[in-house]
Amino acid sequence: MDHDILSWMKVDQDYLSGLALFERYTHNTKIGRMLRIGGATVKNRLTLSYELSKIAKHLAAFENASALAKPPVKKESPKPAQPLPPEVTTIDRLRSEQKMCYKMLDNLHAVLPYREIQERKEIAFRILDIDDQLKEITGRIAHYETNGVIPPAPVNDEPKKVSEMSEAELIIRQNNVRTYIARYKRLVTDSKKLKTLSRNQELLDKFQLELDEITERLNK
Repeated sequence: MDHDILSWMKVDQDYLSGLALFERYTHNTKIGRMLRIGGATVKNRLTLSYELSKIAKHLAAFENASALAKPPVKKESPKPAQPLPPEVTTIDRLRSEQKMCYKMLDNLHAVLPYREIQERKEIAFRILDIDDQLKEITGRIAHYETNGVIPPAPVNDEPKKVSEMSEAELIIRQNNVRTYIARYKRLVTDSKKLKTLSRNQELLDKFQLELDEITERLNK
């Protein structure tokens, strides 16, 4: 885990130093250029915090995978006509998924400027989700090409309880939850249907309670 990112999340959060960290650890020049040109607006600060928390999360996952992974066993005389190792078929599938993510992002970025405001927000959140998926896939491919081992995919739907998280995990989660709260505050303000408003308010309250619990643990 890179402690510079954790220190920025926990204490500093200076916009320019955070932007320098983002540019050090990512090749996403599109977002970097947007953040640098747009300056330290509220929206850009939230985006920067969200992106850095994703980088820290991936760095932690790869460190854990590297510690557990064993180098592949080399066979002295492989038998002919053996089926392909699982790693080969898995890496081909990951590369195919990677290409699909790039295509989806290209399509979403192309239509984004031409949609209504509410639809643009939904497309923007979809872009963030696909970008998360793309970074996870790209990281697993890079790890395989360097070490010959594919890290396991992260578990998506069963996050740790706050009481089970380490300090580093709490800091990462705190920044993610802050981003979610800002997102759902905007959605609550913009909701036109009663059902949508109720659902967004419910999620906003849920994330606010989680943030309070995380903050309490970090302050102990």
